[in-house]
This record gives sequence, C-alpha cells and structure tokens, in this order.
Amino acid sequence: MIYILEDNTFDKLAWKGMNSSTLDELYTFLEDKDYRVRTLSAQAIQMKYAEDDVFKKISKMLESKDDSKREVGAYILGQLGTPKMPFAKDSFPLLESSLNDDNEEVLVATISAIGHLWEYTNYVEDKLFNKVKKFIAHKNREIRISSLMALVSTNKEVVNMVNKLLQDKDKEVREWAEVAKEIIEDN
Repeated sequence: MIYILEDNTFDKLAWKGMNSSTLDELYTFLEDKDYRVRTLSAQAIQMKYAEDDVFKKISKMLESKDDSKREVGAYILGQLGTPKMPFAKDSFPLLESSLNDDNEEVLVATISAIGHLWEYTNYVEDKLFNKVKKFIAHKNREIRISSLMALVSTNKEVVNMVNKLLQDKDKEVREWAEVAKEIIEDN
C-alpha cells in the first residue's frame, strides 16, 4: 500500500526526517514494516537520488519475492529523478514486465508508475498502452482506478473507457471516472 502524505504535523516531521536521511538510511527505511515509512523513504529517493546505481538497485526490487519490495520499487521508478525523470524510458520495459505480477498492490503501483511516466514524458507506446487498457475491466477497484488515471494521462482517445467507468458498480470508481472526465475536458 502506498501512503499519500497528509497536511498534519506527523507527516511534516516524518518528511523532514526522511529528507535529511542518507541514501543508506533511506534504503533501510524501504524495508520498514510500516507502509507510511516505506512510502516516505521512496519519495525522498525519487526526489534526491537520480543516479545510475540507485536506478539499478531499485530495478532489482521488481524481481524480489517480497510483494512490498516489488510494490515500492515500481512506485519509485514511476517518479525517480522528479522532475526531470532521467530514467523514464529505461523504466518502461521493467514496469511492463511488472504488469504480469499476481499481487494487486504491485499492479496498482506499477500502473500508476506507468501513468506518471506517460504524463511527464509524453512517450506512449501503443503496445504498453493496450496492456494497461486491459486492466480497465479488472475485478479490483484500485486497479481499475489506477488504469483509468494512467490512460487519461496519455492524452489518447480514452473517452469511451471513461464513459464505461462512469457506469461502474463501484461508487469510488465512478467518482474517479468523473475526475478523469474533467481532466479530458480541461485538456
């Protein structure tokens, strides 16, 4: 599970601590049992360490037997080196392979990472687009939502998919489809 920072004292203090941590400390935090600690560490790595050796180490996480390591590895690759994203094109094939993962949280992180990379690079291959598109019909609500938002970030024709999800049985999926529709209309 990936943690979304909130605007509260705990998160602000935790972020300051992560931001002042060394790379080795951040790697250690990636293995913490608390998903919030793993996420904050991942975000610090994304923003501070756009380096070849970091990219290689994070890429290897996608091969781990540990679901949480694969999840956080995909998450990091989605924004490593923010805002320039120097490893974006090298990350696509790794993330494409992770679309075959059996763990649903890994899939959500992978699809979201692909969406981030599409949004920042405007580099969208049809083959990968079509693979992500198949997840629109997945049984897991979070996978449907992450697929929708990833696909919307491509600026490709996704109106039909959005309209289909506006009719989804799950209220949260319908709400995210409304957000996607607004994004499309604004572009």
